[in-house]
Amino acid sequence: MAGRVQRVDQGKQTRQDSDRRPQAKARGLALALALALLGAPYAWAQAPQPAASGPAPEKDTLLWVMVHSPPTAILQGVGQGLGFVDKALLLFQAGLPELQHQVLDANYARAAVELRSKANVCVAAFLRLPEREAYVHYSEPYLTALPYQLVTLQRERPGRLRLALDAQGRVDLTELLQAVPSGHLPQEGWRVGVAGGRSLGQRYDQMIRNLPVGARLSVRHGNPSVSGLLRMLLDDKVDAIIAFPTELSFAARELGLPTQELRLLPLRGADAATTVHVGCSRSALGARAVEGINAVIRKQGPRLESFYREWLPSPSRANAPGPRP
Repeated sequence: MAGRVQRVDQGKQTRQDSDRRPQAKARGLALALALALLGAPYAWAQAPQPAASGPAPEKDTLLWVMVHSPPTAILQGVGQGLGFVDKALLLFQAGLPELQHQVLDANYARAAVELRSKANVCVAAFLRLPEREAYVHYSEPYLTALPYQLVTLQRERPGRLRLALDAQGRVDLTELLQAVPSGHLPQEGWRVGVAGGRSLGQRYDQMIRNLPVGARLSVRHGNPSVSGLLRMLLDDKVDAIIAFPTELSFAARELGLPTQELRLLPLRGADAATTVHVGCSRSALGARAVEGINAVIRKQGPRLESFYREWLPSPSRANAPGPRP
């Protein structure tokens, strides 16, 4: 009897469960319909969903000021993007993935203005000068360039005073541009062309400041400065220019001028070599950028130097400072 009762009870329970299923299903459908009308999907009533994440925070923007000065930076024309600072810039940007990067094509004077006035600016090739320390965070040096030189034509121009060289074959720029000695015509004096708004080094700046009154110095503004200066030399508008060997080699090739027709002379009192840094705004963002750039320089130093050496004229490579490739 007990077994039968058990069977009866199980049958009764089964019938009761069967009766409840349609009711539960009806209640579930009603709940789903109510949630849908309220704009909530039915699935949300079955299991909790992860909260939707908000938009990704915007990256800070770093503005890189670049000056078209082949082959330091080639921003247009033949060889665009192949300058040694162009290549260095790509490594620096890759080392700062947390920042968004923009590039501004400007001249040297504009680069200094941007650094002074904005908190998010870096200049990829900037010389370290005492007067700039107040507004620039400098990276470690990432390449050492050969010094600038006085450049003139191999052929002597008639009616010019002869160049006076010291025992080391150097030219004194002050003596070269001083007043013409008595007994000579004013037009016999030398005219020297330089790039405007640009520093080639601390000693260079001092030489230019100390030139005698009336010195025949032609200042050329605009980019690319060295190509324009070399054109002035060929057109007899100046008798000599001051330039770095890499820039001169590129400009001569661009103008179809064999470098053998040029005479390069060291300047007395010039900087022995030029170390190149990245200069960034003296701000929190600038300091953060320099920290990342320094990490790239320590890791990629020989590679950064090799970018520069690729552009040196063959005779100059043996004299170039820094590690050999």
